[in-house]
Amino acid sequence: MPRHHIIVALLRGDNKAVETIEELQRTGEQLKTTMITAYELLKGAAISSKAAENIKTVKELLHNVTILGLDIDACEKAGLIYSDLRRSGKMISEFDILIAAIVQHNRETLITRDKHFQEITAINIRQW
Repeated sequence: MPRHHIIVALLRGDNKAVETIEELQRTGEQLKTTMITAYELLKGAAISSKAAENIKTVKELLHNVTILGLDIDACEKAGLIYSDLRRSGKMISEFDILIAAIVQHNRETLITRDKHFQEITAINIRQW
């Protein structure tokens, strides 16, 4: 499945991502991400052709956002999301289930282009 992280797009200079982030800042919203997404970003940087440079860039960006963690309550929500998706036959990746659970547990809105998150009715989603 293709990944459409707004932070990846921001790092690549995608105009729509930049506009979305600027809009959030204008309205006083703080940019947040999950520990799972932080891992995915650092993993991507580590396997890139410019690993040291990209890791440094990702770490600088991550130091300027709030990182939402994975705790036992979010894990419980993840289990329930997994169960619902399995029952409906619309399974998504484990990492995405964890991201959705962290978003739900923290009562946040997930900003994404990934359409498969729409299978999870328990989270607020905003397309960018």
